[in-house]
Amino acid sequence: MIENVLRAYFVWPTFPSISITGSACALDCLHCDKVYLKHMNPVNDPDALVQMCKTFQSKGARGVLLSGGCDRQGGLLGLDKMLPAIKRVHEMGLIIKLHTGMVASKARADDIVASGADLASHEFVGDVDTTHEIFGLDMGPEAYADTFRLLSEAGMPHITPHICVGLHYGKLKGEFKALQLLKEVAYPSTIAIIVFRPTKGTKLEDAHAPSAEDVGKVVAEAKRLFPDSKTILGAMRPRSSTRNDPNKDVRYAIEDAAFDAGIDGIEVPSQHILKRAANEGLKIKRIEAYGVLPLDYEDRVVTEWM
Repeated sequence: MIENVLRAYFVWPTFPSISITGSACALDCLHCDKVYLKHMNPVNDPDALVQMCKTFQSKGARGVLLSGGCDRQGGLLGLDKMLPAIKRVHEMGLIIKLHTGMVASKARADDIVASGADLASHEFVGDVDTTHEIFGLDMGPEAYADTFRLLSEAGMPHITPHICVGLHYGKLKGEFKALQLLKEVAYPSTIAIIVFRPTKGTKLEDAHAPSAEDVGKVVAEAKRLFPDSKTILGAMRPRSSTRNDPNKDVRYAIEDAAFDAGIDGIEVPSQHILKRAANEGLKIKRIEAYGVLPLDYEDRVVTEWM
């Protein structure tokens, strides 16, 4: 664990999320079904993106997450037309976390880096059955490896992949391979471990979440392979407190398993895990940003010791 500190990340209100494709997505991913786009601020025009970011900045935002829907090849829809606007947002001084989608060419990677995006995030799926069945993409793990390799070679300042535990119907399938392939192509500043979360309105809403034990195994492997990277537990995980939620009992167990495996930070942590960390002698640093925020960016956001 870095510096004997548990970093507690709280995104709102200073790090809003924006879909630069509005509600559009060409995919019908089983675990998403465009539901997650509905929770983001929609925009699909470059000038409107700049204006939205100016408004957020005037209200105290320190950074933005730029994401959106994908095309049939897994690339971020309309990214090319938005890159000049992203550069303008960068020049405003906002930290930019960009969900890049698949990057299939050196030119696309170079253009992303030239836009001034600070962090490049994307899923890294290590199993071809998962890419086919869950995402509906005709590609395998090598395409994800190429994405991060191209971004790394282009000089992306911070590469921050997401590894989703249990994305294949709640079961482990390819998570360890994804980490191994990642090690061959890039060295991330942060690895975000997220957890499949059966979500209402999707085709997998009645599926079971993966076990806390599986989450701990993936966190431990990430720490083993990338001892110098920060590893965090992302907000995308089962954490409902709804009484009749069949997955609610796994909420605290997932946090405990990640903590036991040496997690460095947790997005939207429960009071349960904060109390446990304090009782075990850890300092707790509250940070208003996404968990993939680099350590040397912390002076650019709101932080306090809890």
